[in-house]
Amino acid sequence: MRIDSLDIEEFANGEHRGMEIESLSSDSQLLQGGSRTGKTLTFNAILYNLLGAQHTIDLATGRQNEVEIGFTNNRRFFRGNPEAEYETEDETLHGSEASETFSEDLGDTTLLKSHFVHSHIGKMPLDDLSRAQRTRLIRSVTNQGLEQRISRLEDAKEQLDQLVVETKDTKRRLSEEESDLDRKISDLESQKEKYERLEAQIETGELAELSKQLKRDEKLETELDDLFKEKEGLRKRLRKLHRKKRKQENYESEVNEIIAEAVNDFVCPTCDRRITTEKAKNRINRGYCPYCGQNHSLDGLKDRLSQKIEESDDLLDELKEEIQELQDQKDDVSQQIDKIKEKRPELGELDGFTKRRLDNYDHNIQKIQDHVQEELESISNSLEDLQSDQQSINQRSEEVEQKLEAYSEALSHSSEMVGELTEESFEAGIQEFSDAWEDAYNQMNSNLQLGISISEEGRIQFPGRNNLREYDRGGNLSGSELQLLNISFVCTLSRFTTENDVIDWDTIVLDEPFSNLQEDENMEAALDYITSLDKQVIVTTSNSSIESRFDQVEELEREPLQTKLGEFL
Repeated sequence: MRIDSLDIEEFANGEHRGMEIESLSSDSQLLQGGSRTGKTLTFNAILYNLLGAQHTIDLATGRQNEVEIGFTNNRRFFRGNPEAEYETEDETLHGSEASETFSEDLGDTTLLKSHFVHSHIGKMPLDDLSRAQRTRLIRSVTNQGLEQRISRLEDAKEQLDQLVVETKDTKRRLSEEESDLDRKISDLESQKEKYERLEAQIETGELAELSKQLKRDEKLETELDDLFKEKEGLRKRLRKLHRKKRKQENYESEVNEIIAEAVNDFVCPTCDRRITTEKAKNRINRGYCPYCGQNHSLDGLKDRLSQKIEESDDLLDELKEEIQELQDQKDDVSQQIDKIKEKRPELGELDGFTKRRLDNYDHNIQKIQDHVQEELESISNSLEDLQSDQQSINQRSEEVEQKLEAYSEALSHSSEMVGELTEESFEAGIQEFSDAWEDAYNQMNSNLQLGISISEEGRIQFPGRNNLREYDRGGNLSGSELQLLNISFVCTLSRFTTENDVIDWDTIVLDEPFSNLQEDENMEAALDYITSLDKQVIVTTSNSSIESRFDQVEELEREPLQTKLGEFL
């Protein structure tokens, strides 16, 4: 499918309208004009019609657009106001249905857009594609079946990877719940043990004897009472300080981990899904908000946390000193209590827990016994509930562990399969494409021959005698090389697309393709190559000296344009 006619009634906020160009029937079409005559606007208007406003390059199109293209398969598509319209041999569709059907008929958006080469370095097809997209695109035109298999496996791998991350997060949360339950159970068991010991003291009469001894010596009772209260107060203060110390120690963890773990504890109110820790970390590393994914700087948050970490170091030292002082005081009180018990062996089984119960119930043994039975029953019920929860969490943890193992094994298998098929695709098509691309580039370049190598990861490299250059940043490529590499890449891509019936598209659009070619020999070689292609080639240029090399030439004037290009064959 090629472009048969183009009618730009209005485009880019009215910048492009008012000129007609008719009766064109050529394989190579040149649109020639000076500055601001609509060359790049025409390039973008075609992109706008085919793919929509979001795919135009370096241009905000505005809303008042009316662009219509007719195709050699007797179809016509209009995009703009008041609504899209798609005319086929059998019917005419309107609105969103027209846009969706037209998009489905065109096929792969990335592949189609790669048939357009913009004039600006950095806006060309290879710049618009990531390394992974490059290899996928090349596989799609050299071995579509293999690319589809790899694509399905990569989708499965991505889903499995997400499942592994989510399952790990679930495992982490269950582990936290399990630790919390263990702590609560341990506390209750300790309480139960104390009450059972007190119950035994009541049954043997030991508690009544202790009560009698304390009542006989009020001075001793008062002294012990003060000591036990002081010890209990110190114990509570120590417990509080230890919690504070643990909180401060958490700030010593890696900052991104703190943020990511915190985000994972929130649930989206819209979709009821959690942000996984791994996703949060990835967003943070790219400078995005870990929760909403927006491009927000986290420097302020990180600085505040870092400051908090520094402050926590000083505070931790203070807490450790205070804890040690309190511990020494508590030990001193314990020693005083032990000395009293040495003098009064009959008080050997007396502790703070027992003394508080005697005081709370005014040494009434029956009331203490009722209290003990009531507390033991309550503690037993609570323990039973917590142990049931613990069993449930243990079971869930086992299930999660089994899922994690299964997901991890499937992920590993998918990764191996992707690796094997990627290697197969390299041997089956990428190397063939690389050779064809290299040949196309060297036909367009009259200077030294350039070797082109494409790695499995999508790196584009140029081996040389003294060094290895690369297309991406730091490749030290000239503007001429960058432009010729993109043009030759698109021409090679279009050749394989047609030969392998990937999509029904046979048109290449080049905006100022010779702007960076400083040498006449290179321009001549490039002209010879693109005009000899068995393709429809539409070229915009400000260079009037190359008009004779094209089948059809139209001059654009510096005024609002209405361009009507008819019968591109």
